[in-house]
Amino acid sequence: MVLYNFYTHTLQNKAATALFIFLMNLVILPWLLLWTILGIGLFPLAFLFMKFVLGWSTQYLTRKCIWIYGRVWQFLTGFFVIFDPLRFDPNTFPESGIIVVNHRSFFDTYCMNMLPVSDVCFAVRDWPFKIPIYNLFMNLSGYLNIEKFSWEKSVAVSRATLENKGFVLFFPEGHRSKTKEMTNFYSGAFKLAVQTNTPVIPVCLTGTQDLLPKGRFYLTPAKIKMKVLNPVFPDQFQGGMKHQTLKKVIKQQMDEHLTQMDGL
Repeated sequence: MVLYNFYTHTLQNKAATALFIFLMNLVILPWLLLWTILGIGLFPLAFLFMKFVLGWSTQYLTRKCIWIYGRVWQFLTGFFVIFDPLRFDPNTFPESGIIVVNHRSFFDTYCMNMLPVSDVCFAVRDWPFKIPIYNLFMNLSGYLNIEKFSWEKSVAVSRATLENKGFVLFFPEGHRSKTKEMTNFYSGAFKLAVQTNTPVIPVCLTGTQDLLPKGRFYLTPAKIKMKVLNPVFPDQFQGGMKHQTLKKVIKQQMDEHLTQMDGL
């Protein structure tokens, strides 16, 4: 927090700011690389312990390890990045549900450790499944490949997660937004909510566009805020296209809260 405040309130000229950003990347990127290598090395031991001692399923334990990885990632970047999970009533968080999050940065997924739950099945586009090692953990976690899976398979995988008190997470925009304005939502998350009669939990995330926006390849200090909105239940809507109404209502809610969080 001290370094973030120094960056935002003390630095006045471009040269000093550029030097500070250079030093930030010089420090953080090696840390993250080392932690990633260490995490990959420790995973087999964690897997054996969680699988055969604790009796956890492969998908659950891998999701738990990814959540822990994100927590340590948050700690390592914490000298330059402020993480501010805005308070919400934990009693409103359902036992399982479909989480939808706005999408501004590659690092949005890394910030999901700010959520109070770790058993999360991400709905992901096809390209990350092609990244070596990355794809191993995604497959072990049972993530949804929304471009390759049939709708029936996506529903079956999601239903199994939800029945085990887990969560399915979508970035309904599909792509990172280049601005603070959300792009159009795809309907998959909302169709799934209607078909499984599962609440949708809107999550608003700001600040990641300062850390690493689309099209930039270096990090800058940021204040990342997350706000979990009250769940929206699909059975409160009527009609054959109620997933469209559900989508519209949730997007409007998120728009309003993101505008407040951005201070616009």
